[in-house]
Amino acid sequence: MNLEELNKKILQDFKKGNFRENFKDLIKIYKLKKDSDIANKIGVILINLNKINYAEYFFKIAINLNNKNFKPYFNLANLYKSKNKKLSEKYIDLALKIDDKKEAILLKSHLLIQNYKYEEAIKMLKDLNSSESFFLLGSSYLSLGEDEKGKYYLSESLKFNNLQIDFLNLNTFPRVYNKTKDISFFRKRFENIINHISTSISDQNISELDRINILSSKTNFNLSYQQKNDFYLNKKYQELCQKILNYNYKESHFEKNKIIFISGFFYKHTVSKLFFNFIEELSNIESLDVHLLFISNKEDDWTEKYKKLNLKFHKKTNVKNIYDFLKDEKFGSAIFLDHAMNNISQTILCSKLAKNYFVFWGHPVTTGSSNVDYFVSSKLMDSGNENEYSEKLILLDGIGFNYKLDEKLKDIKISKPKDNSIYIPQSLFKFLPKYDYLIGEILNQNKSSTISFIKDKDPSYTLKFINRLKNIPNIKKNFDRVIFIEGMNQISYYEELSNQKIIVDTIGWSGGNTTMEALYLNKPVITIKGKSLRGNHTSAILKKLELNELIADNYSEYLSIIKKINSDKNFYDLVVSKIIKNKNLIFNKKISLYEKIKDFL
Repeated sequence: MNLEELNKKILQDFKKGNFRENFKDLIKIYKLKKDSDIANKIGVILINLNKINYAEYFFKIAINLNNKNFKPYFNLANLYKSKNKKLSEKYIDLALKIDDKKEAILLKSHLLIQNYKYEEAIKMLKDLNSSESFFLLGSSYLSLGEDEKGKYYLSESLKFNNLQIDFLNLNTFPRVYNKTKDISFFRKRFENIINHISTSISDQNISELDRINILSSKTNFNLSYQQKNDFYLNKKYQELCQKILNYNYKESHFEKNKIIFISGFFYKHTVSKLFFNFIEELSNIESLDVHLLFISNKEDDWTEKYKKLNLKFHKKTNVKNIYDFLKDEKFGSAIFLDHAMNNISQTILCSKLAKNYFVFWGHPVTTGSSNVDYFVSSKLMDSGNENEYSEKLILLDGIGFNYKLDEKLKDIKISKPKDNSIYIPQSLFKFLPKYDYLIGEILNQNKSSTISFIKDKDPSYTLKFINRLKNIPNIKKNFDRVIFIEGMNQISYYEELSNQKIIVDTIGWSGGNTTMEALYLNKPVITIKGKSLRGNHTSAILKKLELNELIADNYSEYLSIIKKINSDKNFYDLVVSKIIKNKNLIFNKKISLYEKIKDFL
């Protein structure tokens, strides 16, 4: 085979995804002539084979062979963009010095946006006029609080029918809303883009790898923070995801007692604190062959705790490898601790690769997926809500989890709280505009009190939230009593929580882990009963503690409880003593997951 025929074969194999053949053929050429372009192509193939370290090596060889070759600089920048931003910036800047190609400008803009430098990104993007540039412009303007400009550019991006970018566009929402009516706008927009993609995808020739890359690019995580019933929209979304994947796998033989837990959060994270003890419970059932699939690269001392359990620990982040692994193992049940919180888990849910799919409430809303059989929740949080789920609802007793305490929380000294301090320690995207007036009322009714929030990691979103709050007269006139605390490491967060007097729950999206940590430190938590799982975490926990006096039925009662516990020392002391007396009911009393699900395995 001559060189021309070999190059033709390489191109055909690449289009078919035959990357191993590509590698063999390119190495043959490279051995004949050590060329920068060939070394760069080998690097690209190695990325597709998930041999990242070797890919990095060949890109650097390509640069050594020709330090004016744009491609290896660009590919290294792309390789590093998620794992080492500084190195990515270094290589994209070098690439841009050689040639300011559109793809390099786009990658540089992505990096600027990741560093919250939206104005700089906008300057670079304004003249590109492409689907991706308009998408990035729209995202940047949303972050800056210029929502109308954001909507305009996101809409312009859709006119190019770029499936990869359209899918990112579909899953783009403001993390902080300026106005309540914007929620309706983005819900309608979400459904319209689903219809747009669903119609256009039939006419497109898409490789299996491209389909996987699209689905693992972004999830619909932020949709649920609009705090609506997402049953219908999530169902449509999952139908679209399955259509994009187009992966028809049928298997009739599964091993009933072979189960696997799947998550990207097998490290110190809320998901682990809520569900570690369930995994430990099932790992000790002799009749079960228990496995764990970790779909993330982050590890810590909690990861080591999982590895020490009586189970088989697997770590995989390549989706094709995961599919092959799950097909080969023929698990009877796959139990997802969460969904929509990890891009890889979204791609797994799109295909039924075990007899049964269970999902826990790491993300407390229905998946909408026809592949998921059971949603595991709690009687105290979710009774009567069967119609909100596409899955069969399994309700565990009580609060529905056996909490695992962080050892570092146990070491925190419970100190005398700051007087008149009210703390709402939740992410800013959990606060909706329609409840802002209640913050104003809290300030108005508690004249000597401060209210503290935690700043968003993105300064632009903190500013957007502050500007929104100042639209409320009672907040604006009392803004000197509103405090924004910098983001903290875990120990500093616990210490701040210990120093505060009263914890107030966010309405509509209640605290779960946050509430458990606050109660461990003997902090009263005031909540309002919600209508769905995500609004009922704290009320369920307080009911279990026999602290119904901290659960409001309406907004007026919510304000009254906050005022009473802040001003009435006897009431405050009574509540704290009750927390101290009863908290063993939520920290030491165990429920069995196995007994509840064994008949469904």
